[in-house]
Amino acid sequence: MAISGMAAEPAHTLIQITDVHIRAADEAAAEPVDTLVVLGRALDAVAQTGVRPAAVLFTGDLTEHGRPEEYQRLRSLVDPAMARIGVPAVYLPGNHDDRAAMLEHLLGAAASTAPLDQVVHLGALRVIAMDSTVPGRAYGELSGEQLAWLRTELRTPAPDGTVLALHHPPLPTPLPLSGAIELQNRAALAEVLTGSDVRMVLAGHTHVVSAGSLAGIPVWTGGPVATTFDSLLSDGALRGLASPSISRIDLFADSVLATHVPFDATTLTSVPAAVMQPQIAALRAQLPTARA
Repeated sequence: MAISGMAAEPAHTLIQITDVHIRAADEAAAEPVDTLVVLGRALDAVAQTGVRPAAVLFTGDLTEHGRPEEYQRLRSLVDPAMARIGVPAVYLPGNHDDRAAMLEHLLGAAASTAPLDQVVHLGALRVIAMDSTVPGRAYGELSGEQLAWLRTELRTPAPDGTVLALHHPPLPTPLPLSGAIELQNRAALAEVLTGSDVRMVLAGHTHVVSAGSLAGIPVWTGGPVATTFDSLLSDGALRGLASPSISRIDLFADSVLATHVPFDATTLTSVPAAVMQPQIAALRAQLPTARA
């Protein structure tokens, strides 16, 4: 049911899921939380909502150790979930992942150690997923070859613009740990993005929900499915919180919006749409300029 006076619906909606850190079943059983179970609840939440995203983006650290059994376990959950939701999944690796194992055991492709860069067209929207990992290291970097490839791809704009996704956010961070393993060449990335049709950059890695900008483009660091870190600690100490979340990304004709979505929280109130919609319509009717 549409709400009278409701603002325009987004042209595209994406779901971002990041830093899942799936472990093998025997190892997960010894952990306080099995993140595969938590991810299952997140995907159930997406499936049960009325929102139908264009795709679900997994922005790295899919597994804890990059082992075949971890990717197999992840695939056994996500493949049927994506079929149920009816949208594609787009994967990119994080520093905890292994390119060859990810290709073979999650994506069903031939193993390779080359960067896993890809372009996905979702109707008029383009998603460019770039591999910012450096094998054997926790920090991130985009090579000169990758940046040249990105520059060439961006020479042709997409009708509804582009979303760039990578694991390491091209932003500073309040956490000393994240600062020690951040993206190394964000200035070079900013130079490539300047003047392009990129509307938003999505990342993960820090385990802290945060927002900023690069070359005037909004950057969103999504919250993790695994442990969230307390960003108020600035002396190098680390406090992990059980606060799993996903992100909803909406792209409108003239703006973009990233929304932090906690999905394992305690429900304090629940008001049905039939009650809320008339109240929202009444509030909109009081605006100085009615929204079309």
